[in-house]
Amino acid sequence: MRPSLRAALTGVTAGALVCVLASCSGSGSDNAADGTVTITVSGRPLATSAAALKIFDARVAEFEKANPEIRIKTNEYQYDQQSFQTKVGGGSLETVVRVPLTEMSSLIKRRQIADLTTDFKGLKHSEDFNQVVLGAAKGLDGKIYGIPTEEYALGLVYNRDLFKKAGLDPDKPPTTWPEVRAAARAISAKTDATGYAQMTKENAGGWMLTAMAYSFGDNMQEESGGKWANTFDRSGSGAEKSLKALKEMRWTDQSMGRNQLRNLTDMEKDFSAGKIGMTIAGPSIINHYILQYKGDPETIGLSAMPTDGSSKRTLAGGAVAVVSPRATPQQRAAAAKFIDFYYLAPKYDVALGEKDAASMKKDGAVVGAPTVPFYKPAIADPVRAAIDKLANVPVAHFAPYAKALDEYELAIEPPVEAQNVYKVLDSAVQAVLTRRDADPAEQLRKAASQVKSQVERAQN
Repeated sequence: MRPSLRAALTGVTAGALVCVLASCSGSGSDNAADGTVTITVSGRPLATSAAALKIFDARVAEFEKANPEIRIKTNEYQYDQQSFQTKVGGGSLETVVRVPLTEMSSLIKRRQIADLTTDFKGLKHSEDFNQVVLGAAKGLDGKIYGIPTEEYALGLVYNRDLFKKAGLDPDKPPTTWPEVRAAARAISAKTDATGYAQMTKENAGGWMLTAMAYSFGDNMQEESGGKWANTFDRSGSGAEKSLKALKEMRWTDQSMGRNQLRNLTDMEKDFSAGKIGMTIAGPSIINHYILQYKGDPETIGLSAMPTDGSSKRTLAGGAVAVVSPRATPQQRAAAAKFIDFYYLAPKYDVALGEKDAASMKKDGAVVGAPTVPFYKPAIADPVRAAIDKLANVPVAHFAPYAKALDEYELAIEPPVEAQNVYKVLDSAVQAVLTRRDADPAEQLRKAASQVKSQVERAQN
């Protein structure tokens, strides 16, 4: 996942563009004598976001009309670690809060969220849910502790015009890292652009290195005896192979340019300006490229995450709606029902998916960017087809990525202290890309020693 929850908002429907977190205090008083159940929905848009607030209020009203036995309260709370822990400790946590996928293992371990196994199984098409997507919401005991609302997977984004200028086929993008290296050399040699670039700042360097390590078939942390430990510094790790590949592109091929200090915004700006031929990103870059940076939809392509040729893996992120452990059974059921209505129904109901796509298109939003399917093909494909008919971007340019979603393993971020791990790995990536004599193995050992105690303390 990206370093924050913002990354979860990728390729979602119009209704899901608003961060909705169904929630309540979990007190028994929220179950009235007349049989009505009250839950609180946080994440209400600010008054300054008039259009989003209008959509939000309309959807809440629609839900209450269809479910007169459920009453919805709303507030503007948005998840962050510190406030979440404060709310849990004080007994004031909302019924449902959307959290990043990376938070799930720790929340489950600390018993800070409710078991939703029964509630989830009662939802429409729960038996058709994509088990890969659902996996992030499950505990080691196999129980379901949340309901995924968004999920994305990283891939290779590339400039189709630069491919053509370099004599490359934009309809056959690289699928392995050696092929990426060759394409980067060609782009750098035959155009004024940098062949390949990668984020290195503000935790994004560690995030991208993790994605590369996964694509080499490896993990960054492994569990043994109930404890997780960093493994990215072991000899021959995926992280080491990744840094070696970057070092070769940077210093041997000279295909990564001179600027090696970019954060997410820097990367999107430079890519959108045609200064970069390829980088790693999620589908959200399509939206930013077109809407924020006014890029030509015909020039952007998105393909599967490159691999080392031995496995098909990519890093996935997103958000999961979790319920307060204090919620009553009635509140849990009501919250699950609302989450299904607001987030999931447009993913399995063709009419709703098409309606949301039409609304997005009318508002000038991007329609047709690929998304991770939440349901089996028999359920998800008709919705996808209905949305693609309304697409205002060239869907065929993202076909390699969309196809890979059915073939790739989606691996989530390191389960313990992911952001702190990313932070120390930023320095390792920067060192390799800015100093010719930097040794990848040494930089990884240094990073591991810096974050070792944090990972250990987080599990005590």
